[in-house]
Amino acid sequence: MRRIHQQAITALVVTLFSLGIASSHADVTPSPTPSPTATTFKALQEQYKKNREAFNQAVKNRAQRIREINSAFKASVDKATYEAKTLMATATTPDQKNAISAQRRNAVAAAIVARESAVAALEPLPAPPSEPIRPSKMASPSMSDQKAKPKR
Repeated sequence: MRRIHQQAITALVVTLFSLGIASSHADVTPSPTPSPTATTFKALQEQYKKNREAFNQAVKNRAQRIREINSAFKASVDKATYEAKTLMATATTPDQKNAISAQRRNAVAAAIVARESAVAALEPLPAPPSEPIRPSKMASPSMSDQKAKPKR
């Protein structure tokens, strides 16, 4: 058991030293990674605000058009209902009443089809803009050392 433990420790030490040697042979000047600077982030933030305003305006315009479509739908259904009620008052036979009810149902069905086709004809909402990601700040090594110290 002691021999296996000793071999494991030896393998661990060899691995750690080989990792240290491999990293010491790395390039002295690493290739720069493109990260957004503060000015780039501000420009991206301004563009996001413009895109968000355009998106909000598109949502408002679409909602207004849908309200107009629904208003026209309600008006046509109310008209069909009113006409059916006035005709029902004068109808005397069951056949006349059935014809008036069928006429009203057909008018409502036509209004539903017109409403659905008008809503389908509207352009779809654009995708909402995505907020730019704030660049991360590099922490100084002394700050990470302080985090590791135990509190007194």
